[in-house]
Amino acid sequence: MDLRALDWASFAIPGSLCRSDKPIRLHDGTAINVPSDFDGPEENMAQDVRASTDKIVYGDVTGDGHDEAALPVLCANHDSTAAGQTAMGIMIFDGSSGQAALLATLTSQQPRVGEPPNFLAVTEMGAGKVAAVDTYYRQDDPNCCPSGNATETWSYRNGTLTPANPPAG
Repeated sequence: MDLRALDWASFAIPGSLCRSDKPIRLHDGTAINVPSDFDGPEENMAQDVRASTDKIVYGDVTGDGHDEAALPVLCANHDSTAAGQTAMGIMIFDGSSGQAALLATLTSQQPRVGEPPNFLAVTEMGAGKVAAVDTYYRQDDPNCCPSGNATETWSYRNGTLTPANPPAG
């Protein structure tokens, strides 16, 4: 399957990143009031989900001659500020089975010290690896402005993407 031809803005993504037990159907790249077990101002607060379909990166990570797709996804409490953002990850999809299947969900390898999640932006995909810039919050950073930057790399081996330098403890 050519993942570049997929209508990502209307795709159903797995709910795991946003702690939803069902797939999340996107409409124009978003889904509103998705059931979740994230807590916000209240328990099990519904999430608004945004997939950055304009920031998808493609590359052949698995070495099968077909590109995989890296889709950035953000989960947040409804109508929230940065403090209400609950999760951010890059969902890597493989189309070798004839349909888009989740290969991995990449998340920040840096510690999360505040309420907003750390953010990843894929910079390179291919030849058995995915590289991303990891923008993360340091202890005294305000919600608006994470000041940490790191390059994170995941390696593809035996059907799995694993951090090349996993965080300690």
